[in-house]
Amino acid sequence: MRVRISFGTTALFAIAGLLAVSAMALPAPESEPTLATKDLVPASVALTGAGYQVDSPTEVKDFLGRFSIRSDWGPLDATGATILSLRIAEMPALAELERVSRLDVFSRAIAESAGKTVDGIVRVVRDPVGTVAGIPAGVGRLMSRTAGMVGNAASAVSASMQSGGGDAGSAGSQATDFAKELAGLNRARRSIARSMGIDPYTGNPLVQRRLEDLAWASVAGGVPVSVAASAVSGVAGTMLTVTRRLDSLVWDLSPTEIREHLEPRLTARGNSPKVAREFLRNTTFTPTLQLLFVDALEPLGKIKGEEGLLQIAIGARSQAHALFLIQQLRMIRRHAGNDPVRELIALEQSVVARLEGGRRVLALPVDYLSWTARVAELADHGRQDKGARELIVSGMVSPTAASAARELGWRVSDRAGLALD
Repeated sequence: MRVRISFGTTALFAIAGLLAVSAMALPAPESEPTLATKDLVPASVALTGAGYQVDSPTEVKDFLGRFSIRSDWGPLDATGATILSLRIAEMPALAELERVSRLDVFSRAIAESAGKTVDGIVRVVRDPVGTVAGIPAGVGRLMSRTAGMVGNAASAVSASMQSGGGDAGSAGSQATDFAKELAGLNRARRSIARSMGIDPYTGNPLVQRRLEDLAWASVAGGVPVSVAASAVSGVAGTMLTVTRRLDSLVWDLSPTEIREHLEPRLTARGNSPKVAREFLRNTTFTPTLQLLFVDALEPLGKIKGEEGLLQIAIGARSQAHALFLIQQLRMIRRHAGNDPVRELIALEQSVVARLEGGRRVLALPVDYLSWTARVAELADHGRQDKGARELIVSGMVSPTAASAARELGWRVSDRAGLALD
């Protein structure tokens, strides 16, 4: 049985997998610090802006900053600099969504659609396979879909429940996706998000709630989607300035269509259909994160050990862990340079890359790596591993941790920066 481990230990197990022990005494463990927020994020991240401010100082826990954002639209938390960067990039979109939601035509439509939301989606969740029955009459007249799509919904739910990796939560999520797609809700949300250049499946609850409200105002409140989309188009491209590349498929395709698009891309790389499907059924990876994961993986070429990485992704239970894996792949590609990646060595919740030239690259997208008691314990049980070893950290490494790692034979590079493209 696979033991489930919290994401907070990811970097620890990454270190444990390759640290080698020499005869010298290791330094005494240190506690994780609380630091000025500006020291934990890239200089390009604005910690104060129109309508928001990031608190300082920030506690580091499990090597990631636990950031708190105060905004005019409500508080937000962000685990790690990657998620913080995304949340700050969404601030202009959040302001615009709030402004549009308060316009008379939209506020009335949102109020009118509220009852239909309860009547429709709640029933869909309770009876996920009966998707058509769960769609409100007022919404059903706005859609034009074939019965084949409903059949696909039932088939997908059945397959998810019967497969070894499926569960009721995954099946219900897929069926709800179908229902929202049939109702036009997902399409409306994607259209509005596209006009702003933002992720329709963002983990930002403040943005997600307002996107959902406007989408319901469109499909159940009588406001055309085109009106809603044009009303918020003034901040188009906001998210693209941070992600550098938000795959257009996230706006063009439904969640199910994205899964159907990605499965053959994964199996073409030599992964088994079963493992590919299990990964795509993990709802921790939103459709956007699924696309980003595969887009980050493919430039590495076909590599040994890929299914081990997918097994780790299958077990991911937080957006922070999903983004950690995506960032790892991007950092590996960046720092491998012209030395091709030949193998991904799967650890507990992380991977290390073996390059053709013999180097082992351990890329850690963390904010501050300390020489904690747990790291020291794992290092003391590390195995010998021949060949050049490189530890690359996106943020900072404490002087104690850097010294210990170098004594153990690692070449240490910190402040490597986020890999957002």
